Amino acid sequence: MRWDRVIHKSAKSEDGEPIGYIAAEDNDSIIVLSSHFREYRIPKLHVKSFDGSQLYLDFPFQELEGYRVP
Repeated sequence: MRWDRVIHKSAKSEDGEPIGYIAAEDNDSIIVLSSHFREYRIPKLHVKSFDGSQLYLDFPFQELEGYRVP
């Protein structure tokens, strides 16, 4: 996957809940900013698919807090 293409795209959980938009990426993670001014660092290994406008993750929304940046 070309990770530069996911920047500024939306991220959704496995159960279809919107998480936020992808602000950046590094070697191992994507950085997602939510509408509630929260930042999440999510390992790239959790990316399930990308359709050109939405990035889908492989875990449910309820597990998102485990990736929150303090």
